[in-house]
Amino acid sequence: MAKVYLDGLLVAHSAAEHALVDLYLEEHIALTRAEPGCLKFEVTEDPNDRNKFHVSEIFDSEEAFDAHQERAKASEWGQVSAPLERRFKKRVE
Repeated sequence: MAKVYLDGLLVAHSAAEHALVDLYLEEHIALTRAEPGCLKFEVTEDPNDRNKFHVSEIFDSEEAFDAHQERAKASEWGQVSAPLERRFKKRVE
């Protein structure tokens, strides 16, 4: 089965957006890491720009990745983080 890799940036464009990340990201990370098929889920703040967060994900299949996307969109994180800019690249290997 092919693994799904997603890497990129999550960007907050205001102090209010950054505050949302501070409030909701920790729970989103914990819930995602507990999902079936999640092999890696890391979000780290850029050391040079506090408004950029580096995202790195690996899921063991397209199905697991798709289930994650659906769960995340429907979650509180998905709703409050919708205004954040996402610059992600997905690859399947």
